[in-house]
Amino acid sequence: MEILVAVIFIVVLVVLAMYISLQKREIVEDNNVPIIHTSGIYSVIRKSPRDNVYTAKPSGEEVRAFLASQAKDLEGKPLSDADREKAAADFAARLEKSLKAVEEGDKMGVQRFEIKASAQCRPCRKFAEGNYFITREDIYRHPEMLPPYYPGCACTILPELEKLFGADMSHFKAEGGDFPIPSWKNIKKVS
Repeated sequence: MEILVAVIFIVVLVVLAMYISLQKREIVEDNNVPIIHTSGIYSVIRKSPRDNVYTAKPSGEEVRAFLASQAKDLEGKPLSDADREKAAADFAARLEKSLKAVEEGDKMGVQRFEIKASAQCRPCRKFAEGNYFITREDIYRHPEMLPPYYPGCACTILPELEKLFGADMSHFKAEGGDFPIPSWKNIKKVS
């Protein structure tokens, strides 16, 4: 009789252990977040921001539709069809350049990227006088922080090694920062 009780007790413990194990496995599988990409600045392999940028920034069609509805740029200069097409192409080319800078920075293990704001960009002028950087984690969480910010924006991003950063660099933040990210619904005639 004692042996039968011991066997039943062991069977109950094994079933309980399997049940708990399966519950934990389901929780991990339901998370659907690739662990390597959520490990912060310490991750070894970085996922390109390309897919996230294309959901955070306007598509080429959205940019062209917006430009078609505009008669003048920020400075009141009239826009021709050629100006609109040039601004749309410039926006796409500058966005691609930013993405390549991040991808190259990932290959070198760069954690911070310098934003070179242009004083010619009226919406960006207020932070063009300072030296700003964004972290790779910022780019992962807020891909809208990658320049260009609107068609005609001349801001760029440069991968920098941490030893090159001086004390005068400020962290450009999407949330709670000194400067809001300019709206993409601006336009500056491309020279």
